[in-house]
Parts: sequence; structure tokens; C-alpha cells
Amino acid sequence: MSDVFKEYKIPHAGLKKEVHEFSYELDEKFFANYENSLISKCNIAVSVKFDKRHEPYILEVDLDGTVWSECDRCTASLPLTIHTSFIIYVKYAYDESMKEIEDVEIIYIARDDQHIDITQFLYDYAHLSIPVHKICDKPGETEYCDKEIINILEQKLDNETTDPRWADLDKLKDKLN
Repeated sequence: MSDVFKEYKIPHAGLKKEVHEFSYELDEKFFANYENSLISKCNIAVSVKFDKRHEPYILEVDLDGTVWSECDRCTASLPLTIHTSFIIYVKYAYDESMKEIEDVEIIYIARDDQHIDITQFLYDYAHLSIPVHKICDKPGETEYCDKEIINILEQKLDNETTDPRWADLDKLKDKLN
């Protein structure tokens, strides 16, 4: 069985004790290998700076690109710009049980490991960089907007009548001001 994430693993064995840089591209193929991924269309550039001069090793990772997601207002597919940076520390495990420890910022590797696997970090941080509210800057005015849905929403807002209880509360609020 071939390793579909092979290109996203950093080959640290044999590298000199200096700073190394790696670049990757994340696209639909990367996220298709995960069962419940929220990302189906994207173009994300990944740059990794691997500082091997001292232990623990330091991986500075930067994700920058575009993710397509459903608009919260009109449900049309729209591009969202994402950018995030994070740091991962790499430590040698002094026994096999340490490799099973799940830490948010630390990867434990054995002395004889050839690669540092950062695929799960790339997946997680790409998802965490998606904005909570996915709405375009100018609703109804961009090429991505579903203008039919926007018109229906605007009609619903125009036809909405104010609940008389709220009107009475507004009068009370006006008196207080």
C-alpha cells in the first residue's frame, strides 16, 4: 500500500544541523483522503521552516491560500482567504510509549525515524483557519452570490412585522434615553 501523504512528511534523517525550508501545496486530493473534511475545493500554499540546530527541533508552518465554502447567507459556494501560522516542536522519544502521547504542539519521534509526519497538523490548522462566519463582503453584489436567494431573504425581511411586545419595549427604551 502506498503512502498518499508521503510528500507531506519531512525527511529529517540525514539533514544538516541548520535551518531548512520546505514548500507544499494542499488541494482537493489532500482533503479527499479524510472522511469528514469540510474542505472540498481549495488551493493552499504551505511553507515550512525546519530549524534542526537545537533540540527540540522547531517547525514553523505557514498556511496561505483560498478555501471554497458555502455562504452562510445564500448557500452559494464562495472563496475564503485563509492565513495561519503555527509552531510545532519535535522531540525524540526515549521509549515507545512516548510516541503515543498526543500533544497539541509536540511531535515525538524515535531516533531511527526517517520522517516527521505533519499531515494531521496541516489538516487541522487548515480547518481551524476557516472563518466562523462565511459571508462575502458585499452580499448580493459579487459574482458568487445566489441573487435569487438574496432577493427571497430581502423580501422576507421587508414583509416581517414587528411583534407588538418589542414595539412596547422600544418605547420604554426611548423613554430611558
